[in-house]
Order: sequence, then C-alpha cells, then structure tokens
Amino acid sequence: MKTSNKLFSGFSGVLVLLMLLSAIILKANYNKGITNTISHQPKQDPDYAKVTIPAFKALVLKSTVAKTDDREATVYIRESPEYQLEFYKNATYNLLGDTLYIEISKPRDVVLFSPAIRYIDNRTGYAITVSEVNSPSLRINAGGQIRVYMHNSKINSFSFTGKENNTLEVTEDNVLDSVKVTMGKRGSLYFYAPYQAGDFSVDSLDNLNITGKSLKSLKRFN
Repeated sequence: MKTSNKLFSGFSGVLVLLMLLSAIILKANYNKGITNTISHQPKQDPDYAKVTIPAFKALVLKSTVAKTDDREATVYIRESPEYQLEFYKNATYNLLGDTLYIEISKPRDVVLFSPAIRYIDNRTGYAITVSEVNSPSLRINAGGQIRVYMHNSKINSFSFTGKENNTLEVTEDNVLDSVKVTMGKRGSLYFYAPYQAGDFSVDSLDNLNITGKSLKSLKRFN
C-alpha cells in the first residue's frame, strides 16, 4: 500500500473514532439531563414581579411619568380567579375601601388580574386592554388621549365616557346587553359587537367605524 493511502486510511480512522467518542459523550450528557438548550433560554427581567393584591371592585389609574409617543405602555385587565398584579417595578398600589389605586412611574406594561371589575378610571394617558372579563356592569371613565380596547368579554351593562382624542375599540367577540358611549372631540370609535340597547353621544369624531352585527343593533346615535 502506498504511503499516501496509509496516511489517508489512518486519518479516516482517527476521524471516525473522534466522531464516535463525541456521540458517546453527547448521549451520556443527554441521559444525565445536560443539554445546551439552557444557555439559549431568555433571562427573566430582574425588575419583573407578580404579587397577590387585596380584593377590589373599582380601579383608579394614575401616573407620575408623561406618556411618550415611542413607548405607549398598556394596562392589561384580565379575568382570573385571583387578584394579582404583574409589573416591572414601575407601579405602586394601595386599597381604599373597595377601590384599588395604581400609580405608574415608568412607561412599561402592567397586567391586572381580577375575578370581576365594575369601574375603571384612567387618567394616565396609557392604553387599557380589557380581555375575557365577565361582569354584570363595567363603567370606564377616561381622560384625554387614551386608547381603550375590549375583546372577548361578557358585560350586561357597558358604559364609556371619554374626553378629547380618545380611541375606543370593541371587537365583535364581545357579548353586551346595553351600551352607553360618550366621547369628546376628535375621538375614534370602532364598534363591532352586537348589543340589545345602545346610546352613542359623540362630538366631531376623527374616525368612526360601526359595522356588522353592531350596525344592525344601532338604535340611537347623536
């Protein structure tokens, strides 16, 4: 056998041996539960916290920081059997009677979990998303330049009162009985959910879209 052929055969043998040893090591580590997937898991934000809070029926949102156009934080309100608050060291809270006061100090999202909520007052300038809420009544009072988005909720009596430059969007998957909406100047109203009785009072809207089942339910619009 030529020297070159011997060298090639020897190199191939060493390569096969190394591949076999690597496979054995990987198999052994796998059996021990050692993999490289852990290093790719995202690290949890050190500011993140989720705490249990006292029971409440009404919510008042305040803020010590001005809203910025490039970072619009959202307060998410979700149905849950527990009363909990999820935040990033950007909120403080206290309870007075049956009213929960939350003050936001940094433009980051906040998630509030509650079995039922009846009233929301938002003067922060940040958006509100109400999802999967089941309540006999829900009244939302909003300051200026606030976006409110509601989906997949079941509410017998829904009321929204907002000042200027507000946006209200109610998706088709909501189940509502009576609706009362009052909006100030230059607002945007997107209403798609059906209802039994509705009263809309608006002042020079910038945008209006009432379609589908909501349009068929419309009885009064001022």
